[in-house]
Amino acid sequence: VYNSSVTSHPNSPFEVWEKYGFMPENIQTQSVSITLEQAFDDWCVAQLAAKLNKDADYQRFHKRSEYYRNLFHPKTKFFQSKNDKGEWIEPFDPYQYGGNGGHPFTEGNAWQYFWYVPHNIQALMELTGGTKAFEQKLDTFFTSTYKSEQMNHNASGFVGQYAHGNEPSHHIAYLYNFAGQPWKTQKYVSHILNTLYNNTSSGYAGNDDCGQMSAWYVFSAMGFYPVNPADGRYIIGSPLLDECTLKLAGNKEFRIRTIRKSPEDIYIQSVTLNGKKHKDFFITHQDIMNGGTMVFKMGKKPSGWGK
Repeated sequence: VYNSSVTSHPNSPFEVWEKYGFMPENIQTQSVSITLEQAFDDWCVAQLAAKLNKDADYQRFHKRSEYYRNLFHPKTKFFQSKNDKGEWIEPFDPYQYGGNGGHPFTEGNAWQYFWYVPHNIQALMELTGGTKAFEQKLDTFFTSTYKSEQMNHNASGFVGQYAHGNEPSHHIAYLYNFAGQPWKTQKYVSHILNTLYNNTSSGYAGNDDCGQMSAWYVFSAMGFYPVNPADGRYIIGSPLLDECTLKLAGNKEFRIRTIRKSPEDIYIQSVTLNGKKHKDFFITHQDIMNGGTMVFKMGKKPSGWGK
């Protein structure tokens, strides 16, 4: 049942993965991107194993899901490449881009891939140095306009180092919620919705791979986004739509309404779910599937909601 996660295939040499606890760049190029993404894949497999009551399988894949730690450099506080001797590969420039081979990062750089631990944001915050350090690193990420001489052609739609034109960045604006600053998530999500999309022939800020640019917009316009698509939670942002309805099985509906006086009301003042105050910065998949009504009340200034 987990065949594709144990049988080696191009770019996924699992005997290397389990031998070293990371992908060494001199054996498997794009090593940092693959290590981070494979760790998340393994977390997902571990959840399936748990559901099937296969404890040995759960332990194996859960252990693998933590391999991202093995490429975290405690001094630079970035994920960096190592060789098969466990040595850091120098020189390291967090702004330098890789393409699709010959570099540790795939269509991105160390800044953009730093945030790719969607299954354990709490651990990522701890590695960064705590909640405040995590928030400050996000601030730097969204405001640093330095550009490497070597850019990848998939790097576009910039907000600081955030590149909305490609998938590795897509969950990052939502991470401020985890640091207790939901208003900053609302600020950046609203900015991206309103400035990096339009209805011309160049209406996307990048390549709509498998519909991901569109999916980000639809989710975010409704008011939430799956930072970890496999944990059953949707992280709340800043809704753009005044009203929408999700048609569900069994003739159920999940309705979302947004109360605002002007388009400048981008900050959440309060949220209710089926008439009850909702203070969590996420809703669950089950909340949606149960049907009901979610109401956002918006305003021009940040509030204490969601902290």
